Amino acid sequence: MTDETWRNILVAALAVNAAIGFGYRVYRLAKGGPIADVWGQAVLGVLLALIAMAVAFGLDWARWIAVGYGLLFGLVVMPVWVLGVLLPMRPRALDYAFTGVYWGLLLLIAVAGFVA
Repeated sequence: MTDETWRNILVAALAVNAAIGFGYRVYRLAKGGPIADVWGQAVLGVLLALIAMAVAFGLDWARWIAVGYGLLFGLVVMPVWVLGVLLPMRPRALDYAFTGVYWGLLLLIAVAGFVA
């Protein structure tokens, strides 16, 4: 694949990651989750949108920020979240689906950012 294709994949993965993260936090809020998670994910979503726009405009440094985000969240944040939040809350199928898709997108972001 070309560098442009990888950049497009990276932009799309960042956008989807931001959208499903926010949607899931709103879903959890409706089930009694904390409002702080919604606000935190909203701020993260704005930052991811800014990174995605920078990548789309061809700013090469932005893809390295995306790689850092993918690695940090994939290797540190998500394992802690799974052990500290997901498993104790008696997860359902949607919780597992979100976790799998979110983690998969983090892997895709790290790979696409590195390759692009």
